[in-house]
Amino acid sequence: MRLFLRLTTEVNDHLRTMMHYHGELSRYIDEALSAADLDAIELNSAESRRGRGITAVISHSANDRLRAVAKQRGCTVTALANGALREWLGGKHPA
Repeated sequence: MRLFLRLTTEVNDHLRTMMHYHGELSRYIDEALSAADLDAIELNSAESRRGRGITAVISHSANDRLRAVAKQRGCTVTALANGALREWLGGKHPA
C-alpha cells in the first residue's frame, strides 16, 4: 500500500540519516506505524507545506489502522504518522 506523507523536517532528516547507514525508509515507517499506540500518540503536523513529501510502501494492516485512527481522532493521516515516527525515532533510535 502506498502512503504519501509530508514529514516534519526533524523526522525527515533523522529518517534519512538512518536510511543512509542502516537500510530502507519504507520499512522504518511501517515499523513505526505498526508499533505506535496511535490512539494516544501526540499529533505532530508537518510545518505548513515546507516539509518534504515522500511516498512509502507500507503494509495494508498499518495503512488501515492509521486511516481508521486518524478518522476516529479527527486528525490527518500525516499528523498521526509524524507523531508515530517522532516517538519511534526518539524512543528506539535517538538522534
